[in-house]
Amino acid sequence: MNGLVMGALAALSMFQQQTDTVIPLQDAKLLAVEAPGGTIAVTGWDRSEIRIQADHSHRSYVSVRRTRGGDRISIEADATRGPATIVDFKLMVPRSLALELEGQYTDITVDGMSGAISAESVQGDVTVRGGRGSVKVSSTTGKVLVDGAQGKIEAETAADDIRFVNVQGDVVAESAGGDILFENAHATSVDVGTTGGRISYEGTLDKAGTYYFGAHSGSVTMVVPDGTTVSMSLATVHGSIVTNLTGETQRMKGGTRHKLEVGGGGAIVEIETFAGRIAVMRKGTEGAMQSARDHDRDHGDWTDVDVDAGDWGGDWDVGAWVDLSAVIREGMRVGFEALENVDLSSDIRTDVRRDLRSEWRRKFVPDTLPATIRR
Repeated sequence: MNGLVMGALAALSMFQQQTDTVIPLQDAKLLAVEAPGGTIAVTGWDRSEIRIQADHSHRSYVSVRRTRGGDRISIEADATRGPATIVDFKLMVPRSLALELEGQYTDITVDGMSGAISAESVQGDVTVRGGRGSVKVSSTTGKVLVDGAQGKIEAETAADDIRFVNVQGDVVAESAGGDILFENAHATSVDVGTTGGRISYEGTLDKAGTYYFGAHSGSVTMVVPDGTTVSMSLATVHGSIVTNLTGETQRMKGGTRHKLEVGGGGAIVEIETFAGRIAVMRKGTEGAMQSARDHDRDHGDWTDVDVDAGDWGGDWDVGAWVDLSAVIREGMRVGFEALENVDLSSDIRTDVRRDLRSEWRRKFVPDTLPATIRR
């Protein structure tokens, strides 16, 4: 190999530092990983050892420590000068090992684990597939996905969506600005709330379970199997309620709380939203319920209010309008989609988007965040 090639490889190695090592599990029951930025990816395997791989700069390195009793292993990024910056961790660990994962500007993924999991990022998406006993996931500004977890499940985000897939057990979730979505859920209890998003629950209800779904400006939709027995309390101030759990489609006005018992009662369900609509339906009848919602909307039952864009002032295109009711009912995403159909110049469109956001927050977002987010 000539000197030019060797020199190029040496220079390249300065910018592509990598840690790759294997340590024995011994008596460890918990693995803690901390990264200031980058990624943390953890995958379960059937060996009693931990493989640590990490990409980082030549200033950074990986620190591994065991507690004196040996029951806890800590892995974190460190640096020879200044703070560690971006480190991409890839870890293979025993499936039953409990995890505590923390990052600042960090995407976190966990796959194939059967122990307790705690994963928290300040700015980054958090994805957990698996987990048993206790699964606690949070991100301040990123998306959260929990897939296949069982036990006590907690999720929290301040500005994005939370999605639960194939979960079993007791679920608690809170979001200030995002949607909370359940797919094929088998929760034994639920307590979830969102300020600026919508809630959707598709799954089963335990006869002995209690379920609470609360939204401020978004809709709440529930889809359950035919034959579900339930006692429901439904309330919306400025929206409407539609359900076909009893067989026929029932429409209820907002402004008061409605009681509904199906099959002699069973699971206790409370659904409430301030400015959104509520739809509760049997699985397989979603299409018919959509037609019912469209009928209600066309007859004014969804409180549609078309607001002339000129109400915001400025040099508006003639005839341009924005459907503020969409913003009220569904949040900013639907409002912005409606705005795309309006013939406005780019500058004016930017102004309208800003003013829509300001108007929506002024009317429907409280001054204080939920306690779980504020904490």
